[in-house]
Amino acid sequence: MQRRTMIFAGFAFAATTSLGGCGFRPLLSETEGDSVRSQLAAVRIKGLGGRLGQQLRTSLEDNLDPTSSAEPARYDLVIRLRNTNSALAIQLDNTITRYNLALNAGFELRRRDDQQVLYRSSVRRVASYNVRRAPFATLTAKKDAQRRAAQEVADDIRTLLALHFQRRTNAT
Repeated sequence: MQRRTMIFAGFAFAATTSLGGCGFRPLLSETEGDSVRSQLAAVRIKGLGGRLGQQLRTSLEDNLDPTSSAEPARYDLVIRLRNTNSALAIQLDNTITRYNLALNAGFELRRRDDQQVLYRSSVRRVASYNVRRAPFATLTAKKDAQRRAAQEVADDIRTLLALHFQRRTNAT
């Protein structure tokens, strides 16, 4: 048992020391000048309405600026959201027992000064939910699937924006 622990510790030490040599640097680290974190905090979200849009907006705001900093807005994030439900499991009597909820978000990052598009992409996430005999249980499952899909889309958008800002920082 002790031998396994020592082997694992040696492997972990070798892995972490080799990362420093390859130029690995955390994406959201604070560096001199304009950090990725401060650029993410300078993004304001536009174009979301409805319950699902508000869930996505809330998740994105928490992801982009978790500390609620007073960073002035320099970018607008315009999002077009589309969701679809499709039957996933159908029984022999044509009763649907499971749905896939697909959430598609096309987005553009624009500079606030002149509305020039700096980055454009899209994200798609699928969350499933079961259909129950009780309508309230089905509604609750559907809302939970929407919440999960919105959170995953927000995480993906944040990651794509962070990579975009990191590439811009490295290019200059």
